[in-house]
Amino acid sequence: MKKNFMRALAPVLVCSMALGLTACGSNSGETVAGETKAAQEAEQGEAAASARDTLVIATANETSSLTTNLHNATAGDYMNELTHNGLFLLDENLEIQPDLVESYETLSDTEWKFKLIEGVKFHNGAELTTKDVKASLMQAKNSPEVAQFAQSFKEIEIIDDYNFKIITDGPQAQLLNDLTHHGNYILPADLIESGHDFNKEPIGTGPYTLVEWSKGESVSFTANPNYFKGEAPIKNIIWKIIPEGSSRTMALESGEVDLIVEVETTDVTRLKDNSSVAVYDEASTHLNFMMINTEKAPFNNADFRKAMCAAIDRDAIIQVALNGGGSPCYSQLPTCFPGTTDEGATTYDPEQAKAYLAASGLSAAECGFSLICSDDTKLRAGQVIQSCLKEALGVDVALESMDLATYLDQTASGDYQAAIGGFTSDTVLSLAKGIFHSSAINASNKTRTNDPKVDALIDEMLVTVDQAKSAELATELAKYLNELCPQVPLYLKNNTRAYNADLQGFNCGASGGTSYYNMSWGN
Repeated sequence: MKKNFMRALAPVLVCSMALGLTACGSNSGETVAGETKAAQEAEQGEAAASARDTLVIATANETSSLTTNLHNATAGDYMNELTHNGLFLLDENLEIQPDLVESYETLSDTEWKFKLIEGVKFHNGAELTTKDVKASLMQAKNSPEVAQFAQSFKEIEIIDDYNFKIITDGPQAQLLNDLTHHGNYILPADLIESGHDFNKEPIGTGPYTLVEWSKGESVSFTANPNYFKGEAPIKNIIWKIIPEGSSRTMALESGEVDLIVEVETTDVTRLKDNSSVAVYDEASTHLNFMMINTEKAPFNNADFRKAMCAAIDRDAIIQVALNGGGSPCYSQLPTCFPGTTDEGATTYDPEQAKAYLAASGLSAAECGFSLICSDDTKLRAGQVIQSCLKEALGVDVALESMDLATYLDQTASGDYQAAIGGFTSDTVLSLAKGIFHSSAINASNKTRTNDPKVDALIDEMLVTVDQAKSAELATELAKYLNELCPQVPLYLKNNTRAYNADLQGFNCGASGGTSYYNMSWGN
């Protein structure tokens, strides 16, 4: 299934350059009496080696939390992957692999048995045991932001310090996938019980530990010398918060940073022409959409929702916002996943948009709304949406810029009209459950979709382990969602990263996951 999935993605565009930026220390030009040229060169070499102890990453969005269970944001997931481990992980081919688990087996439709790797230590020196697993997974079940990823298991049964069972209500197709989510990463049970502030001091088993979070500026980490897989090749990682896209580009070009997570799309060609920079540009499963609060007028009117879908030119958005770095999406469930379909989806057709508006019984004057955009790319997309809706329907859209943390809070609580959002997933089931199931309202179901048939189809998929049957259910769900039209699909955004060409071991999966632990500096 994975091979077919990868073929469904757009072709990979990878540009790996041979030359790298040279790191060097400052030189005042003063000469120290008696100092030999060899000594000076040795000092310069030591300075260069020291510089290579650190990886500086530029990101547009600051995480709202360093905890594992109090957020469901990509920006927070980046931090969690440095400091924590789960029972399982997703590799760059979207295959599920054991992480803290040494072995596992399915005993029945409702029982799974697992054995932990022995001797794994938390950052505070305590040894990982099944007590920590149970406390962490139960905490996830009781945390609204991530509870949807803990519904696949019912209880944890401890056998001894290293062996445990997961009990489910029945067959669970999503169990192992859920256990890769950051909400289920493992924390020390005694710290959970004592009310430890994991946002101030995240304690996990991961390859890095937190050094400092300077809010609004940077988050710094250092390698965990006792990491159970071996100490990371790069000692220090610093995430710098640089909201403006061209500033991130200039920081990479000047050597201030070594890697950009959100590459300014208008700078991609320029960066590809830079022999000191490597650019990774690959199709992804990252769905971007205009989410609308269906509990509020005029978005509680299905014909108006379809009018917006028909009025918005996705190709124009991709060119303006992404400089071509994506593919248009019309189906509520993107067709990069098995079983999904565009059948019944509302495509770009301005004349049909006018017909839908007429069918809605609403006037353009009563349909104006505010559209939240939390970064530069979304703002550019918002400008295209603003123009399309005005031209085709006469609807006024006011663009509202907002920082990521505020945007996440307001959209999760339903305190908004519309916003440009995104959701990254590795399966159609996790996507559907995350953004359309009613259990995710006040979390990642930002449209606040609450439809019994949608819930029933997703619930059936959750207990269907047969892949062919699951694909059939995905088709039925996609068709129904396309008719319901709870949000406006826009595009699948490429995973685009730019980095110092001396950096070795760069990796990025289709869902955007990256292991910085596996990276190192070249000689």
